[in-house]
Amino acid sequence: RHQLTSLPRYIATVETSKHRHFQFLDATVLPDNKLLAIATADALHLGVLSSLAHVEWALATGSRLGVGNDPVYVKTRCFETFPFPTDDTGLTPTLGGSIRSLAEQIDAHRKGRQAAHETVTLTGMYNVLDKLRRGEALTAKDKVMHEQALVGVLGSLHDDLDAAVLQAYGLPTHASTDDILAHLVQLNAQRAQEEAQGRVRWLRPAFQNPQNSLQIQEHLAHDQQAPEPD
Repeated sequence: RHQLTSLPRYIATVETSKHRHFQFLDATVLPDNKLLAIATADALHLGVLSSLAHVEWALATGSRLGVGNDPVYVKTRCFETFPFPTDDTGLTPTLGGSIRSLAEQIDAHRKGRQAAHETVTLTGMYNVLDKLRRGEALTAKDKVMHEQALVGVLGSLHDDLDAAVLQAYGLPTHASTDDILAHLVQLNAQRAQEEAQGRVRWLRPAFQNPQNSLQIQEHLAHDQQAPEPD
C-alpha cells in the first residue's frame, strides 16, 4: 500500500489463473491477498509483463494449483527474477513507445468490451483466443464471446506486442519457447552479476533508490546550468 500511495494506477494480476494476464487498476482499488499488485503506472512495464516472453517465464518458474492445475504467479520466482529489457538488450525509445501504446490499447480494448457487454470476462476472452491459436473449433457460446469481445482484434494486438517485446530483447519474432527461456536465463545470470557488483536496474528509481536519483537530478541540473567553455 505504501508503494501505491503516489500512483494514479498500478498493474495487477490474479495470483491463480487459467490464463496469465495483467491489467491496470485505478489506485482507488485496494488489492486483496489473492491479487498481486505491481507498483508502477508505466505502460512499458504492463506491455512487457503481458508479452509472450514474460508469460512463458511465469509458466516455467511459477507453480500449479487445484483440479485444473492452474498456473500460480509466485512473486519471488516469476516477478523478482524476471529481467526486463533495457537499452543494452535492444530496447530503444521508439520501441519503448510502441510497447507502451500497444499495452494501453490492449488494456483499453478489454475494459471497453467488458463495459459494453456484462457477460464478457477476461477468462472468456482468453479461452476463445487460446482456441483460435490452437486451431480448435468454437462452440456457439465461444462465437458469441468472439463477436462481443472482438477477440480477433485482441489477438492481433497481442501479436504486435509480442513481436515488439521480443525485438526489445534482441530476439526474432519466430523465437521458440526454449529460445526465449534460454535467453532470459542468461540475462538473469548477467543481471545477478551486475547486482553483486552494485549495479541495480530499478524499475522505479525515484521510489526504490531516491537518494541516488536525487543526486543524478542535481548533477543533470548542474550540467544544464554550467557555462559553455571558451
